[in-house]
Amino acid sequence: MANKKQVAISAMAATSMLLAGAAPALAATADETVDSAQNSSAAVEQSSEGTSAYAAADAAAGQFAWDQSTITPNAVIRDVFRAATSALCNATNDLAVDNPLQWKLSVSGDVDNAFTATIDELAQEQAVQQTMTCSCGGNPSDGKAIITADVKGIPVNYLAGRASAHNDANTIAFVSSDGTEVAMPLAYAVGHHGVISFEINDEDLSASVGGNNQLWLAGVSANYFVRDIVEIRITHEEVVPANPGEDMEYPNSPNVGLLSASAE
Repeated sequence: MANKKQVAISAMAATSMLLAGAAPALAATADETVDSAQNSSAAVEQSSEGTSAYAAADAAAGQFAWDQSTITPNAVIRDVFRAATSALCNATNDLAVDNPLQWKLSVSGDVDNAFTATIDELAQEQAVQQTMTCSCGGNPSDGKAIITADVKGIPVNYLAGRASAHNDANTIAFVSSDGTEVAMPLAYAVGHHGVISFEINDEDLSASVGGNNQLWLAGVSANYFVRDIVEIRITHEEVVPANPGEDMEYPNSPNVGLLSASAE
């Protein structure tokens, strides 16, 4: 296998999806709808016998705004989300982390340069920080099983390139210290901005979701965010694993909920 050309992993990123959770803030003013609301009230009044609730109500002007870039504080992630459900971002109550930067990660498989290195060594070589969203696949409309965070980690794209993955490599498997294994198409992991995270909102994972490191993917259910990864295997498979969540129907993504309101 060593005579095969090395894969140009960076080319895969050219077709990558937009980063989940990084959409700009949007706003719509209600002033523009006042006239139409008054016209609707008049129409109801004309078509009704007696007094209409529509006709009696005064049109109100205000502003409605939303965004998908507000960062969820680690205190909220730790005290609310992790306590409420371990499914969110594969959260854990295990906070006993001695030194997560000394955690060793191996990359092997159909590669020319298999290696083992500490998270700290890899972070010194290549690390990115990006705004990402983590949501439970079953989060309902206006549900709270969703967070947005500044995630710092080592790109899957970089790890595959450092190992000189073969040009026919099509599968990547992430193996946790407890034996949990998650496999998916290599192009999918790269295209969804996959990172092996070691910091959330500028703090170790132990301050939020727990653990030493964790796979984060943009626009993917938190069910696939395996933690405490010790090995990454990049291989060529005759049957490539399905894309994560391909056979699932997510009820609500992205999530929108009304949390507060005020009258001016």
